[in-house]
Amino acid sequence: MAEENASFYLMVLVAMIDNVLHDKEATKIKQIANKFKIDFDPYEAADEIKIHYKNNFNKASDFYMSIIQNAEIRKDTTNFIREVIYADGNIHDREVELLEKCIKEWGIK
Repeated sequence: MAEENASFYLMVLVAMIDNVLHDKEATKIKQIANKFKIDFDPYEAADEIKIHYKNNFNKASDFYMSIIQNAEIRKDTTNFIREVIYADGNIHDREVELLEKCIKEWGIK
């Protein structure tokens, strides 16, 4: 899995961490993908995450985070995650915790 792809899966993961991928969050992820001319379906990714990780969000986040090694992609990913968190107007503690986990483990200041 390429680093950029893992970045999008992390965005989906943060969006669905409250067990629902809201349309506004999916739309935001799709907008980010379109900006980079990447064909990415957040709903398909959410289904894949559910199948492979069965709501084990820690295991899923550890996997996707481990793939992203490039410092610039890490920084961009945390910024994109922020956009996704704010997209539906409801900020959930678990969303913020995942963002903070990325920032801490990746050493982003």
